[in-house]
Amino acid sequence: MDYAPDLAFLERLLLATGPSGFEEEAAQVFLEKASTFAEAERDRHGNVYARLNPGQRPKVLLMGHLDEIGVIVSHVEEKGFLRLRPLGGWDPQVLVGQRLRFLGKKGPVLGVVGRKAIHVLKEEERKKAVEMAELFADIGAESREEALAYLEVGAVGVLDQAPEWLLGKRLVSKALDNRLGAFVVLEALRLLKDRTPCEVVAVGTAQEEIGAYGARTAAFREAPDLALVVDVHHDSATPGMEKGLVGEAELGKGVVLDVGPFVDKEVLRGLKAAAEREGIPYVLHAHGSHSGTDADEVAKVREGIPTGIVSIPLRYMHSPVEMVDFRDVERAVRLLAAFVRGV
Repeated sequence: MDYAPDLAFLERLLLATGPSGFEEEAAQVFLEKASTFAEAERDRHGNVYARLNPGQRPKVLLMGHLDEIGVIVSHVEEKGFLRLRPLGGWDPQVLVGQRLRFLGKKGPVLGVVGRKAIHVLKEEERKKAVEMAELFADIGAESREEALAYLEVGAVGVLDQAPEWLLGKRLVSKALDNRLGAFVVLEALRLLKDRTPCEVVAVGTAQEEIGAYGARTAAFREAPDLALVVDVHHDSATPGMEKGLVGEAELGKGVVLDVGPFVDKEVLRGLKAAAEREGIPYVLHAHGSHSGTDADEVAKVREGIPTGIVSIPLRYMHSPVEMVDFRDVERAVRLLAAFVRGV
């Protein structure tokens, strides 16, 4: 199936600010694109929907979460420094020295994550891993009053890192986990326009990084016959990775299909058959309980929704330099479209 990716849409989606629970900016980008070829809407939880062929059966849900990890301001100090709490799972070492973009009262506010310079760290401090409670953000304010003129307690921020291409095929950016999934499901829907009689709904879900809450709401609301969740998976070729833990997934080698208690056997069989028909390489990843994706919640909604998981290999998860091979992204789009056409 021929496919030409909308890279301008992907760039806008990645640049948007959208930490868990505050996905509005990313949701608006999704809705604007969706409305050009599908019925588009948003629910009160923050999920966004794009719909083809409403009212038809079977009904298929394609889901990728819109939120990214971020920070929330918990306190403003007398000298204007901001204390932070995490939105999602951070390795605090990754945050040191990074630039942040906050949603301020009058627009974006830039800042940096600070720590004492190595010159003044005591010997025991140098050997100790930094903790989140030790970190602070500096927006350049001279006082608490000046800082509060631009933002307030509860302001949220994300890494300020634009997408870049490495050697023309590998994409590096913040928020690939999992703005990429939202991109894939909407691109698959675009590819399916006028090519399927099913009702197909692409959903950009909210709050996955803090508990997959949006996916549960969306699945209950839509009550589909089956669902596919798109997320990312650790690349096993990265130095230090244990294949016994993360499996055989590698950048550029194809998509990952999950096998586990919450994965429906018939949906998995259909994904494998679609991949083989389309010549899309894939590997299997097994987990003994939860997958750590929206699928864990979707599969449990109502009397149970048959659910499958398609993942894209990714390096440096939850960092400003998340990396994917774009060939795998294109394969994921084609696989979703091929699967739905075969339903």
